[in-house]
Amino acid sequence: MAKNWYSEPGETPASAAIAILARQALADHFGTGSPNVALLVTARDGDVDAIAAAGTRLTGELRAFAGVGDAWSYWTRGNPETLRSADRRQALVLAWLPGSADEVRRGVLPALTPAFTREDAELTVVVGGGDEVFRQVMQQARQDFLRAELVILPLVVLMLWWVYRRVAAALVTLGIGLFAVAGSLALLRLVVAAGVDVSTFASNIALAMGIGLGVDYGLFMIFRFREELPHGPGAVGRTVRTAGRTVVFSGATVAASVAVLFAFPFPFLSSFAWAGLAVVLAAVAVVLAAVAGAVVVLPAALALLGRRVDAAPRAERFWGRVAARVVRRPLRYGGVALALLLLLGAPVLGIRFGLPDDRVLPSSAPVRQLYDQIRAGFAQEEADAVG
Repeated sequence: MAKNWYSEPGETPASAAIAILARQALADHFGTGSPNVALLVTARDGDVDAIAAAGTRLTGELRAFAGVGDAWSYWTRGNPETLRSADRRQALVLAWLPGSADEVRRGVLPALTPAFTREDAELTVVVGGGDEVFRQVMQQARQDFLRAELVILPLVVLMLWWVYRRVAAALVTLGIGLFAVAGSLALLRLVVAAGVDVSTFASNIALAMGIGLGVDYGLFMIFRFREELPHGPGAVGRTVRTAGRTVVFSGATVAASVAVLFAFPFPFLSSFAWAGLAVVLAAVAVVLAAVAGAVVVLPAALALLGRRVDAAPRAERFWGRVAARVVRRPLRYGGVALALLLLLGAPVLGIRFGLPDDRVLPSSAPVRQLYDQIRAGFAQEEADAVG
């Protein structure tokens, strides 16, 4: 459950494929499967044996709910060692929902979760399960996406204005970043139209990489354009021939780098190929959109703006002094920059990769509280199987 929903630690692609075949056989021949929904039932007074009739009714109600293939519980199968908590005040109702993850998360759970989240005189019910966690994580990701936009965009404008000292240059550079985000989302939309599920996290990748690459390429092109302005007409053409070629090469390098992720033999990617690879597709799409914005859209904007993106004299002198100082002492400043990068990257040495679980949600989320209680009160072996 909490540790890994679709593969066990150390599971190979071959064993993951065998597990998928086993689940398919259970569905085809026995009309059941591994539980992907869990109801945590808490007795209001006494223990769960005192509410056996209510628990049995709840199990039957869940089994009869549209989209549910099978359901069982402590009251219908026993198993007090695993389906009942140590203090006897809580018990589990488990259910198997057939269909793809998208069908379960978008088609069944939006109606099932509010229908079975309840509290009455006898019991309290909270809905969980791997798909419910993922559904809430996706909702959280959408909210985080909007919050990130509200924070990132004003900060980027301020930083660009500080670098350029020109509002027009700052806005057109941010515009290239936004073009990269919109373009990558449009490319991913084509993938969705082809019937491929795209993870919600792909939009977060598009925002982070789109703004970053778009602004980076925009800065490069505009500074080159400024250098070409004093040499007379044709500054835009000379910028595209020189800096534009560099941007295309850089974009191709970045796209090739992220495309290497297609070759990683993660069980998660093997079992749910497109859902995981959509994030890689998002990264590649962002690069393509950022390059297109920098070498097609930005030159047209520069031709219209002309000297309105030229450097302010004071800003030019400041950056000129900084560049001259760095060039005079490359080892000193390069060493300081390298040390700073190593310091910022030090936490990566202890990083451990894995699938997200309920603990990425805030502690106030009901499904997070459900799993906290399961981890604390139930046998861990059974808790690992739920989801």
